[in-house]
Amino acid sequence: MSKNKSKILLLIFLFLPALAQPSLSSIDKNNQFANSQENAQEKGFRENEAIVKLRPKTNPKEFAKEEGLVITPLDSDNSGQNAFLVKSLDMRPTEKIICDAQNNPNIKSAQPNFKYKMLRLPNDRRFSLQWYFKNDGAGIWTESAWDLEGIKQSDIVVAVIDTGVNYKHKDLKKNIAKGKAKGKNFRRTNKKPHDRNGHGTLISGVIAGRTNNRRGVSGTSYRNHLRIMPLKFNFTTAQAVMAVNHARQKSVPVINASWGGYGAGSYDPALKDAISQFPGVFVAAAGNNGINHDSGDSGSKMYPCDFDLTNIICVGASGKNGELAHYSDYGISSVDVIAPGGDASGGVLGLSRRKSRYTYAMGSSVSAAFVAAEAGLILSKYPHLSREQVIEIILNSVDKKESLFGKVRSEGKINLRRALELAGTY
Repeated sequence: MSKNKSKILLLIFLFLPALAQPSLSSIDKNNQFANSQENAQEKGFRENEAIVKLRPKTNPKEFAKEEGLVITPLDSDNSGQNAFLVKSLDMRPTEKIICDAQNNPNIKSAQPNFKYKMLRLPNDRRFSLQWYFKNDGAGIWTESAWDLEGIKQSDIVVAVIDTGVNYKHKDLKKNIAKGKAKGKNFRRTNKKPHDRNGHGTLISGVIAGRTNNRRGVSGTSYRNHLRIMPLKFNFTTAQAVMAVNHARQKSVPVINASWGGYGAGSYDPALKDAISQFPGVFVAAAGNNGINHDSGDSGSKMYPCDFDLTNIICVGASGKNGELAHYSDYGISSVDVIAPGGDASGGVLGLSRRKSRYTYAMGSSVSAAFVAAEAGLILSKYPHLSREQVIEIILNSVDKKESLFGKVRSEGKINLRRALELAGTY
């Protein structure tokens, strides 16, 4: 076997060293309950209850007795609101209570008794430096997405095929998978996949850094629903294939691959075949040479990003201005989305391989990690979704940017809040 076919050309690991409150919508008799259900799914409401406004001459106690309800006034000072909380004695669902209200001449309007959440941010000490989590043009709306993340969601494992991980880092170690999903070292099979380089630790921290533990940085999940399976390999075809197959055998739903090789000589049929048999989402980095993968020059192709497989999502980098980073590769049919990779004005703050320290980096490596985390968050909240649906959701929920037209398939940068909202409609 030739050298080109047996070895994946390493692209510097594909990262570079760094230089309003919600409104309460009422439902009157001219609206359908279905119109409010979209709000209810997002905020949640108390089942078997409703808020009703009675017409002025209606006797609340007689109304409640006739309808089989427990009624509590909301305006004890007789302000004239005529608003009441009603609870069904026969456990009627809220939808039924409101539908019945539309035919009751004593009721002016009815709505669910919505539940609200405290809008909070992590207590991690360096969170203010994580510009990429903000709800703005540079960020990916993670802060807002966290409002949709529930406590009882599934924990999702993401396999990070890379240089290993810093098992002792206090901002990560609790989110490293154990049991059947524990990591594996393909370089030294009798050793844990400890990281002697730092790349794998940084990528793992972006995905599953421990959030809300009063330490350095936050991971992408506020509730810590993401776990890392570190798979350490030597950047060759053989060990890449073994790592992909291992993730498949352990039923891991997402793989992160922040590495690759350029040129026709890097087209790797064995790796492509392994990825094609992986039933989950395979996230690859686009590269950092500012190259158009669709230029027609075989030397501009980069693999595994450019394998023609439906389960691969290839990620380019955005800078701190939210636009395509100057160094990022692109391609209208090759690169699917962009995600924060940083630039000279601001890198991505991540975990170091040294003790429990932190470091800055930039590049499409970290961009891929954000998308792997996004896929994990979607599956955590909606585990019934297929890999094709997850990829479709990621591509269709982006913040579109005119500057990306003709350069990136989705024409946009990922938006985690919008992705979770869209996933809820599937």
